[in-house]
Amino acid sequence: MASPLNSLAAAIQSLETISEEERALLLRHTDRLNKELDVLDFALKRTQKDKSIVVNILKATIEDLEKSKLLLEESNRQLVFQQEELREQKRVIEENSARLDENLRKLEFSYKELEQFSYIASHDLKSPLRNIASFAQLLRRRYYGQLGQDANDYIDFIVSGAFQMSEVIQALLEYSMVGQDYTELTDADLNEVMMDIRANLRREIDDNRVTFLYKKLPHIKGIRASFIQLFQNLVSNAIKFRAEADPVIRICCKPRGNGWAFKVSDNGIGMDEAYQGKAFLPFQRLNGPDTPGTGIGLAICKKIVKMHKGEICYHSNPGAGTTFSFTLFPIDATPAMKHLEKQVG
Repeated sequence: MASPLNSLAAAIQSLETISEEERALLLRHTDRLNKELDVLDFALKRTQKDKSIVVNILKATIEDLEKSKLLLEESNRQLVFQQEELREQKRVIEENSARLDENLRKLEFSYKELEQFSYIASHDLKSPLRNIASFAQLLRRRYYGQLGQDANDYIDFIVSGAFQMSEVIQALLEYSMVGQDYTELTDADLNEVMMDIRANLRREIDDNRVTFLYKKLPHIKGIRASFIQLFQNLVSNAIKFRAEADPVIRICCKPRGNGWAFKVSDNGIGMDEAYQGKAFLPFQRLNGPDTPGTGIGLAICKKIVKMHKGEICYHSNPGAGTTFSFTLFPIDATPAMKHLEKQVG
């Protein structure tokens, strides 16, 4: 399309009333205006093109915003749903926690009742059982050999059963009394504990030529009498279940947190690790009924270790000795009774 300035330039060329100099001047102005018009036309077209690009970009942006809005609304719906689920889960957890706390309270109460019952029952049974044993022995002294062999066997069964029952009741009494005296909390020197144990078991140690190997042992805040029971039971087992070689008992320990990790090893006949859980239950005799004892020693050990916030296990191979590993941690003196009640069991 022809520019209006081009038509104007043609009209100027055809004018006869102006001079050549004026015509040339008008043509120069017309040419300049024509160039400016071309620039403006280019700028206008570029602006229109840019406008089209911007409009397309805005449309795409609006579409993206719409999609984002939909996604955000969906996310909000999901979030509300998840919040509802979390509130429901929190409610269920709170109900379960309250139920668990109540069950634990009932369990602790039942445990204390059972412990008291065990103590009372075993204590009260000692007197009538002692009478049975006394009269059974009296019957043996006066009539043994006078009533025939069957009667002799019956008397032996009565006397033997009475003594076995007495041992079981005494063991049950000892188990129920572990940790009862909470007033005995002290900073116990385990070196002195070992000296007491060696004095208590002097005859067994001398008769079996037992060798002890240990370095300086630590002090632990706890119940000293329980420490004696713990280590004395392990030493007694090492002597009782000795091999042909003279018993060698090694005790080593190292710090663990604010407590200590112990290993008590022997060179005895060993224990099958298949009985790891059963070995620490009361009245479990893994070596048969002919072995002396009631099977309460390791149960007492576990109860004492638990009372001092630790764990106990053993590693062994038959014929290769046994190593008992356990941890002991100090017991806070206050409030001592509540603290120990939560730990034992």
